Amino acid sequence: MTQSTVPTYELIYFPIHGRAEVLRLTFSLAQTAYTDVQVTDWATLKPQMPLGQVPVLKETHGDKSVLIPQSGAIIRHLGRVLNLYGQTELEHTIVDYVLESAVDWRSKFTPVSYARMYGTPQDVQDKYWNELLDHNLKTMEKLLANPTKSGIWFTGESPTIADAMVWDTIDSNLAKRSEVLDRYPTLRAFYDRFAALPGIAAHLASRRPSEHRQA
Repeated sequence: MTQSTVPTYELIYFPIHGRAEVLRLTFSLAQTAYTDVQVTDWATLKPQMPLGQVPVLKETHGDKSVLIPQSGAIIRHLGRVLNLYGQTELEHTIVDYVLESAVDWRSKFTPVSYARMYGTPQDVQDKYWNELLDHNLKTMEKLLANPTKSGIWFTGESPTIADAMVWDTIDSNLAKRSEVLDRYPTLRAFYDRFAALPGIAAHLASRRPSEHRQA
């Protein structure tokens, strides 16, 4: 690959973690440079976005650029081009179902974390912390111990976008309640192991605080 064909990346999103933090983690895991474009004038920018929403990844090759919407499409695209999607068809499939499991978990967490914004009833919040959280943590433990794969990561011997997605979801929960992993030592070990990876550790040392601590 010549220098002129090496792509450059711009990640367009609001200056919060939200749906983009897992994408920042993905770039950091791959130790790939990107520009974090913080949206400050949404009214002006919105009509320029493919679906009128963010995050959007702008990928540029020479004088040609493409705008990729939808966080799920972006993370899978990055997984493929940055070699973070596993090495075999089985590993690709494991990445997909671990990703989907984490997305399912996050869909239950988001209305609780942003309860004021969503107007989430207290009983729904209580059910999440008292029942659904443990259910999802047990699911993640089961996926991490999957006997069809080898290695210490969710997919196998090397971390992938699936590990980034699970880690980000755990991290968001920890921002709300620091005791979340107290009864899940294998997940705590995974969380610490992922955070210590060189690219991830560098990102965590300089990233903005999580809005989940304030929401």
